[in-house]
Amino acid sequence: MASFFLSPESDRYYAGRAFTYGNRQYTKAGATRETFEALGFSEVTIGYRPDDRFYFVSGPDNTGAYSSEPRDLEDLKVSFAQQENLNARALLSQTDWYIIRQLESEALGVPIATPAAISTDRSAIRDLANQRVADIMLAASIEDLQALIATPVEYPSDEE
Repeated sequence: MASFFLSPESDRYYAGRAFTYGNRQYTKAGATRETFEALGFSEVTIGYRPDDRFYFVSGPDNTGAYSSEPRDLEDLKVSFAQQENLNARALLSQTDWYIIRQLESEALGVPIATPAAISTDRSAIRDLANQRVADIMLAASIEDLQALIATPVEYPSDEE
């Protein structure tokens, strides 16, 4: 876990980084826990940092804690829904050529069908994306949305 050392004057210092204290210079090799403890510094463990996608985050403060303010839930829903649609669109674009080939061949009177597995996967991608967007838009809180986003959907892939 990350940490820093707090001097009696409330200045921060880091192990392994050269520093100057009390008119004395210390090399990065001398910037050890033992040196900081001998100088009367206290070690501060940096706490968990909230996810910047969901919160405006500042810190850590001199106790190692972060402060956070939730972002606007409705704005987040729109943003994550758009991202989900972009992900689905990118997946669909990999097999768009099958659909184009089918339409062009039908127009020429020599139809070439899209393979059933491709059609099934494309349908599944659209269904999963639509359900995911619906779930995102139904999230009642930042915490609910964060939990949903932390569990990504697994789309069909022709790499399986």
